[in-house]
Amino acid sequence: MSDAGETFDCRMCGHVEKGDPGYHGICAGCRGEVVRRSTRWGTVPAVVAGALYFWMLAATGMFESRFLMVWVALGAAIVWVVFKIARRVLFDVVRARGVRVRMNKAKKA
Repeated sequence: MSDAGETFDCRMCGHVEKGDPGYHGICAGCRGEVVRRSTRWGTVPAVVAGALYFWMLAATGMFESRFLMVWVALGAAIVWVVFKIARRVLFDVVRARGVRVRMNKAKKA
C-alpha cells in the first residue's frame, strides 16, 4: 500500500495515479466503475428473491394473515440482504475480470 502522496499504476487501466490504490490496487475511477456495475447486476438476484418471496406469500395465503406487515418487513429484509451479498460477490467478479473503464468526456479533453 502506498501513502496518499505517492503514485501508483492502476491494475485495471494502467494509468499512473496519485493517491491511495486501496486494497485491490485500482484507482478511484476504476473502483467507481466496478461498484456501479456490481450494483447494477446485484439488483437482479434481489428482484428474483423478492418475486419468489411474493409468490410464496401468495401460494400460502399469507395475504389474509393478521401479521401481513411482519411478513412484508421480513421479505424486505431478505431482499436487502440478498442485494448486499450479491453486490459484494459481483464486485469481486467484475474486478477479477479486469473490465476496462470507459473514459468519460472530461478525461478525453
